[in-house]
Amino acid sequence: MGTQVVLDVPEYVYRQVEKLAVTTERDNADVLLETVIRGFSPFPVDPNRSVMNQNVETYKELHAELVMTHLGQFVAICDGRLIDHDPDPVSLLQRVRTRHPEKVVLRRKVETVSEPQIQIRY
Repeated sequence: MGTQVVLDVPEYVYRQVEKLAVTTERDNADVLLETVIRGFSPFPVDPNRSVMNQNVETYKELHAELVMTHLGQFVAICDGRLIDHDPDPVSLLQRVRTRHPEKVVLRRKVETVSEPQIQIRY
């Protein structure tokens, strides 16, 4: 059960809601509710997600070079560049947390493929 809310909707928006409701054979309220629900993610999204995605893209761009220089090691990517590397992931993590406590840092093991495929057999 939800909470009932009364809204003043701009006329141009309500006209669009009415058109969609007629087209889809639904009530105006259902169209509005669906639109509001779609505006919110059902799962929380970390506010730093876009920064991490940029770090992932940097890793992909650097991957060929990293394979030649750091294959099998763990690397740390931040702000569009390689900031550290180590064969020991714990040592790398400790340094990254000490040196870049407020930064979003991607840590990843350098393997021959930039994105390993996961296969699920059933």
